[in-house]
Amino acid sequence: MSRTLASAEPSPTLRAAPRHDAAGFRPDIEGLRALCVGAVVAFHAFPAMLPGGFIGVDVFFVISGFLITQLLLREIEATGRIDLVDFWARRIRRILPAATLVLCATAVMALFVSSIDARLLGRHLIAAALFYYNWRQAGEAVDYLAQDDRDNPLLHYWSLAVEEQFYLFWPLLLAGSVLLLKRCAPRQAAGAVIGFMIGVIAVVSLIYCVAVTSSNPALAFFDTFARAWQLLAGAMAAVVANGVGDHRQRVSGAIGVACIGVLIASCLVISERTAYPGVAAVAPTLAAALLLFFGGAPGTLPSTMLSAAPLRYVGRISFSWYLWHWPLIVFAGMSAAGTGEAPGEPGSAPAWIAIAVSFSLAAATYQFVERPFRHSAALKASRPKTYMIGGLLIAAGAASGLAMKAFGPDAVALGNGSFMSLTAIKQDRPVIYSDRCLLRFVDVDYASCVYGAKDGAKSVVLFGDSHAGNWFSALDIAAEKQGWRLLVRIKASCRPIEAAQVHGNGQAYPECEAWRRRVMAELKGTKPDLVVVSSMTNPLPAASEQVTFSQLASIAPTVVMRDTPVLPEAPGDCLKRTGNAGECVWRFEDLRSPNSYPKTQSAELPAGVSILDVNPRICPDGVCRAVTDGRVLMSDKHHLSDSFSHTLAGEFVRLLAPTGK
Repeated sequence: MSRTLASAEPSPTLRAAPRHDAAGFRPDIEGLRALCVGAVVAFHAFPAMLPGGFIGVDVFFVISGFLITQLLLREIEATGRIDLVDFWARRIRRILPAATLVLCATAVMALFVSSIDARLLGRHLIAAALFYYNWRQAGEAVDYLAQDDRDNPLLHYWSLAVEEQFYLFWPLLLAGSVLLLKRCAPRQAAGAVIGFMIGVIAVVSLIYCVAVTSSNPALAFFDTFARAWQLLAGAMAAVVANGVGDHRQRVSGAIGVACIGVLIASCLVISERTAYPGVAAVAPTLAAALLLFFGGAPGTLPSTMLSAAPLRYVGRISFSWYLWHWPLIVFAGMSAAGTGEAPGEPGSAPAWIAIAVSFSLAAATYQFVERPFRHSAALKASRPKTYMIGGLLIAAGAASGLAMKAFGPDAVALGNGSFMSLTAIKQDRPVIYSDRCLLRFVDVDYASCVYGAKDGAKSVVLFGDSHAGNWFSALDIAAEKQGWRLLVRIKASCRPIEAAQVHGNGQAYPECEAWRRRVMAELKGTKPDLVVVSSMTNPLPAASEQVTFSQLASIAPTVVMRDTPVLPEAPGDCLKRTGNAGECVWRFEDLRSPNSYPKTQSAELPAGVSILDVNPRICPDGVCRAVTDGRVLMSDKHHLSDSFSHTLAGEFVRLLAPTGK
């Protein structure tokens, strides 16, 4: 395969942007990188203090698009072509050494963090090493029971995967465009045509981003094409700068200061409750692009501010600091879990220690890993050697993941002489998950989802959010035994309450209302013999509960399940952390919310509706134990394990028995 995809004839119409020196170095960009990484670190360590600090990643995208496109335009100007093999060799030297070092170090550190799920971390290591981590995370984000992101030490590698995918495809597209333009368009039109192409792709990407943010926020956050417009905003700034002279300096100061103000405001105003990226990402993205375009004029206030020596140093080590900070914050939080100190509070010692250690490691990594590989004369002189080193580094990262996945510590003691895999505990869920009868956030349509005695003369419907799944296995056994058909109508985080609902981050949840209306219409049409309704405890008003209970009572006798407690720690994690089932014990009264579902008192229930409370079986004698009757109680903090749910079948056998209705 040819190394290049463009003509060897120089193109005089693609001039490089004005620069500070002969190499095109922009000290202000180093300062901007420092602000970005500082915002991200502050958000991850103290999310309440800087709720929108995650927009620093968006600005990194814009910077990457700007610098990479500027570099490619200079190459086209000088040679009339893009040497793709050399471009990717530079990316290998720039990215892989530090990224792989942190991956392997994370695997080693995880061996000393007792509560880490080593096998799960192994799968994440592989995805990060092979640069498809954003897609893995997108898939996990739509899984309602995906682990808590704050326990995921490699979460931040999603943005690195997005950038590497951009580095793979953008040079190809730009090189192909230059080749086509040489044959089909006048030289004078080259810059305009490339700018038009960038604009079209960016607009399509932005429209897609806004649409997907509305329908599937988790996918939009990690989807490469939903983020492409941010990288292309930087690319557009680089292309437009080619045709603009030094008159920018007359307006650079005011615009640059305004852009910095927009970025600071975004860090304070935007939060995890904002529908993001979507429309909300336009302001910080546009501000970053304009700052790159205008902010580099020497002598202006923004350039002087961002070129300060301390900021420039932080900017130089920003890549390594970004890589190191998050694993250390996560591990510090896990280590502090048993001490009662909240790692995300502004005065938290574990968080401050993690920041300090990660900064020190970043400085060392920059000095002894990044710079030597990036500027290695031997690697620059030999592309085959560079690619061989790159292959070995990728293999090392993937191998660390394979090793953790295959051999990482996974067994936990149940306190009765037996052991169980932590992975098995977390996967101890009812079959409705694999059958897709517990609908995901984005789902509205559902299959028949018939269980129990499928040809039974009587039918019972299990209706609610994922906490209704707590009762599935027990009800399935009882329905089979009593000859009832069991229909499952369950959707993640969708309370069976007649009220508008939102996701945990505050974003609208229209799929919930659409699904709930569909289920209620089905129930009215089919008239089941019994409805069992369940919900996670929630802040919605009791009046909304009563409306739903009245609607259900008009259809069939209804049993409302009292909600289960939410544990402070997943039993499996506690068992792994402590190694002692006797320490994984919690008082029920300390866990039970005063607003436990249902809020409606028994005396206020409409005729035909009753409450069933099996919490005395779940937490006998007022004590919730991680291991109860030889079975792990829950697969996470608030979903009963399938194994334990089986032990509750007797409660539902009595419910479905002829005398129980």
